[in-house]
Amino acid sequence: MKKFLFGILLSAVLAFAAGSEDKSMGVGGWLQAGNHGEHAGLDLQMRQDKIVTLDLYLHFCFYTGDNALGGYFGYYWNKYLNVPKDIGRMGFYVGPAGGLGWWNVDKGDNWDETGLSIRFGVVGGYQWEFPVVPLQLYLELNPVGEVHFMWWDYDGADDDDSFDDDDTDWKLPDVYFRIGLRFWF
Repeated sequence: MKKFLFGILLSAVLAFAAGSEDKSMGVGGWLQAGNHGEHAGLDLQMRQDKIVTLDLYLHFCFYTGDNALGGYFGYYWNKYLNVPKDIGRMGFYVGPAGGLGWWNVDKGDNWDETGLSIRFGVVGGYQWEFPVVPLQLYLELNPVGEVHFMWWDYDGADDDDSFDDDDTDWKLPDVYFRIGLRFWF
């Protein structure tokens, strides 16, 4: 019963909350296409002034032998469209982004691949801040360059079958598409 009442209270607060225009910090989550190791993550965005925002985002993936973790930083300039306030606030943003990522993939048959990624690129997106509830829906493209440092390990049945190797690889360009939702407070 307590959970039910909490859910009703939270819904009422969100339904009658002010819009997100005057809020300074947004927290949310996102889904992403373009990289098999980065499907989802968390996001923290902070407004620095009327046009500049800082974005910190974290991705994580831990399932079926495909593990990944990364942290990234973006610096965005926002351009808001002149639309009526009753439909919310809409705009575009663009800016540089970069960060670090790690992955470990079980390739099966005693093969294991581990890697470290250094990413840099430009993020561009569209955002819609809802008119009453302090929520923001965003869609973004993230063309990036990545440097990958990779290690392969094969642990055979005996010592003669063991194999270790490493490689450095560039991935340029790579493009990710992200859709997310933030709650502003």
